[in-house]
Amino acid sequence: MSKRYTWSELPKGLRSSVESVTGPVLESERITTWHSDAPFTGALITDTGRVFAKAAPDHDTATIEQYRRETLLAPLVTRYAAPLLGRVSEDGWTLLLFGYVAGGNADLSPGHKDLGYLSATLRAVQRIRPPHGLALPTLADQWAEHLNRDERSLLSGTHLLHNDLVPSNVMLRYAGYDTQAVLVDWGRAVLGPAWAEYAGLYMWLLFSGHDPAQARAWLTRFPAWRMASRAGIRAYVAGATAECADSPEHVARWMSLLDR
Repeated sequence: MSKRYTWSELPKGLRSSVESVTGPVLESERITTWHSDAPFTGALITDTGRVFAKAAPDHDTATIEQYRRETLLAPLVTRYAAPLLGRVSEDGWTLLLFGYVAGGNADLSPGHKDLGYLSATLRAVQRIRPPHGLALPTLADQWAEHLNRDERSLLSGTHLLHNDLVPSNVMLRYAGYDTQAVLVDWGRAVLGPAWAEYAGLYMWLLFSGHDPAQARAWLTRFPAWRMASRAGIRAYVAGATAECADSPEHVARWMSLLDR
């Protein structure tokens, strides 16, 4: 795990550049989740309200690649994500500024109404058509070292996948009488088959209290999932289990996706 920084520990030049965008930062609140690996994640309080910020040193190439993907995708996903307000690079660091989503995390437990909001957002996101040549890796690229050529071909596709629907990345945004689920942290986004987004969500439904049968039944509401081939799902599970091979419990959860 990389070192975690507070706002005051970030380089002075970086903080000054951020304040040229936001105005003076009066206070900051560090935000931590078990899933976050950014060296700095926090809410910055200014005269005009809160903004969300995350930052990493430029030598942290894995995190900087995630920031590149988020910056690249911001114009495409703005209706379904926290808006990107700016990207600041200074003193060997890169920081992203986002509009603050104040509604809190969605509850993905069985039967909860927030699942309906998530369902609507996922359907809308899958109607996005990424431009040709978008510089985004594919799901097959992500697992290239774990899968054979046939398995990788089963994971090909041109749909935009968030690819990281951990519950802390699903938040609620309130607008008048309306409520919308928004997806934050697009840093692991890839291109792939539409059904693969739902395959990835399966694990997080289990962690939110669904048993495997409930989770599989909930996924059948999506036509893309119903059209997924058995071989394709098996290839997805092969990639997912290779990533968590040191956790027998995680492997068993992924394998239960095949009991359909």
